[in-house]
Order: sequence, then C-alpha cells, then structure tokens
Amino acid sequence: MNKITKLIPLSMRKSIRPLSNKLRSTVRKLRRAGMEASTLADLKADLSSAGFSRGDVLMVHSAMSKIGNVDEGAETIVRSFLETVDSSGTIMMPAYGSAADVEEGMQSGNIVDLRIQKSYMGKITEVFRTWDGVKRSSHPFSSVCAIGDQMDYMLEAHSKDPNISHSDSPLGRIVGSDAQIVGIGVTIAVGMAVSHVLEDTDDTFPIEVHSPAFEAKYIDAEGNMITRDIIRFDPEISKTRIGSPDTEWINEMLTQHFTSLGVMRHFQYGKADSWVMKAAPVFEELKRLAKKGITIYLTEAQWKAMNEGNSSIDSWQK
Repeated sequence: MNKITKLIPLSMRKSIRPLSNKLRSTVRKLRRAGMEASTLADLKADLSSAGFSRGDVLMVHSAMSKIGNVDEGAETIVRSFLETVDSSGTIMMPAYGSAADVEEGMQSGNIVDLRIQKSYMGKITEVFRTWDGVKRSSHPFSSVCAIGDQMDYMLEAHSKDPNISHSDSPLGRIVGSDAQIVGIGVTIAVGMAVSHVLEDTDDTFPIEVHSPAFEAKYIDAEGNMITRDIIRFDPEISKTRIGSPDTEWINEMLTQHFTSLGVMRHFQYGKADSWVMKAAPVFEELKRLAKKGITIYLTEAQWKAMNEGNSSIDSWQK
C-alpha cells in the first residue's frame, strides 16, 4: 500500500478498489480475447509435460493475465489442476487479504468474515475459493484455501499460534510434506513465502521482521467468531522484501540461484512462463543462505557492502 493510498479512509478505499479491479480486468479480457484460446486439454497437456501427475500436492500461485485466452477462463484453469492431481492429490492457493484493512476494520466494527471475504490474489484464487468442496484456513488476512486428500491436514492448525507461518500453518506443513510450489506467470517472489516459516520458527534468523502482536477478531470459514492474538510482519521492514517495489535485484538473484541449483524448473502453461520448486529444498537452502546474511530482504547495496563492492552471487553456493 503506497503513502497516498494510506491517506484515503478505509471505507473509501474499499469502494474504490472494486472499480479499479474491474477496469484492470476489462483491459486484460480485451487483450486476451485477441489470442487463440487454450482448452482444458491444452492446459492439462502443459501440466503433464511439466511432470505433474495424480497424487501431487501443489501450492499454486498465478496471474491470469499472463496465461492468455482460455476457454471458460479461470474455471478451466482451476479444473486443469484438479483433474491433473485427481482426488488423491491436493491443490492449495493463497486467499490473502490486507493486515491493515483488518486492523482498521476492527476499529470501525467491520469484522472480516472468511465465509465471504474475497481473495486479493487474483481471479483464479477467487474462483478457487468458491469452488465446491474447497476449505479455507483460519487467519484473518493470510488464509489459504485447499481441496483434496490432504486439505484438512494442511489447513486445520493455522489458528493454533499467533504467527502467520508457524510450523503447523499451511506454509509450515507445505515445507514439512512433499509439496511443490507452482508459479504460473508470476515471479519467484511468491515462492519465497516459505521464508516466513524460517522467520517464524528459527531464532537465528538474522533480521527481526515481526510487529508486536495485536488482538484480532474475525469470523472463520465455519462461521465461528474468533478472538485471538495475531503477529504480522513489520510493514517497514517489509519494504525491502522480495516482491515489494524496487526489489527486482533480489528477485533476479534468487531466480538465478535456484535455477542453477536445479531446484527451480521452468515450463510453459498456456502463454505463461511458469516454474515449480519443491518446498522442502527451498526452505533448507533459504536457511543456509540466511546464515550467510542472504535473505529475501537483502538489497543490492547491502550485498555490495558485505562483499567490498562485488555484487556477484558466485559465493552463494559455497
């Protein structure tokens, strides 16, 4: 959220956001309409070629605008993943919101209701959220949705700890299982969310990234009123975190690094440049890098200062 947006009252921001989102969506639809449409069979073939199959556990991040024109849009995209992993697999997607909106909303009596609260993470995640049989974890602004054989295990314990990404959170259990992180038309930044598990569980992490706990009230996906402490990530510290504005350098460096290690594999899904990484090896490598002072918050200037002006990543693998 930029400084100008912060000056706009919450009630007004919420009225403006749908109009802005609708305008962007219309532009993207017009652009996609001129492309040849991908079918369900096309997208399933792309996933099969990339090595996905029955029984896989996938955390999927996506940007529909990058995929191109698709028959029946987001519904076909969701179905391509569900039919690829089958009922023996599990599909997960983020359904994140805004921590600032939650805090400000409580002050005005506007309590988040996870039964109806939309995902801020794009059209595909919103279609998935409302898909028959999908469940949502209990967190007011960092919930995850899932369907499939392991969905209960992945989601059931999100509310047991104030931290967002504790060891039994959805991200924590992704790391602890044979799960894969998938990026469809998005950068590695979204895959680096597993670093939050490290930040929430490892006392040796070199940066303190948390804000003090606050008491949150919200309605969970089962309709229960929840009151509990929540620890969010410090918005000031997060300004240099990968995925924030002006963090292209760390995004590019980590992409090069994980690709060179063979952890990050690239493939095509529709028109989207896409990738996949197993969560456990990513977590272990981020843990190793953190001991060298290399984190998702690292800036190029900091790295050069640590290395006498040399910005090469050759030493990362040593």
